[in-house]
Amino acid sequence: MNAPQTILIDDFVKLAQQYWQAYNALPEAQPPSWPRYFLFCHSLELILKAYLAASRRLSQQQLKDIYRHDLGALLTDAESDGLCLGQAKANLQVLTNAHTQFWPRYPMERAVPVAIINRDQFEPDAKKLFSLVFAALGYGTLA
Repeated sequence: MNAPQTILIDDFVKLAQQYWQAYNALPEAQPPSWPRYFLFCHSLELILKAYLAASRRLSQQQLKDIYRHDLGALLTDAESDGLCLGQAKANLQVLTNAHTQFWPRYPMERAVPVAIINRDQFEPDAKKLFSLVFAALGYGTLA
């Protein structure tokens, strides 16, 4: 792998870790804390893009053009490239609409059901995703 691609992958991994750490630093809130929700989903997007940058040798622009913020497509392609997500894929895909339609970033114009992210729901799947990507890319463990 060439140096620019290695740097891109490393940058995606580091950003994913930073968003994950920021997510964990914010307190849980009811109704959901939208900043926390965004941090969680964005960390997943970045770690998946790191994996696909490595497995498909995609540039940052290609990742943007192909996937935008589509967690479902990222999860599907990561799995087809060898990431064995199992049930975590289906569980995390539930977050796709909220993330692609920017619900955590802007006021919602209509009421819609929203999946709640907490320590029991979605976090174990996110940790599994990070662990699998870290192992595949030769990183340590999620801090």
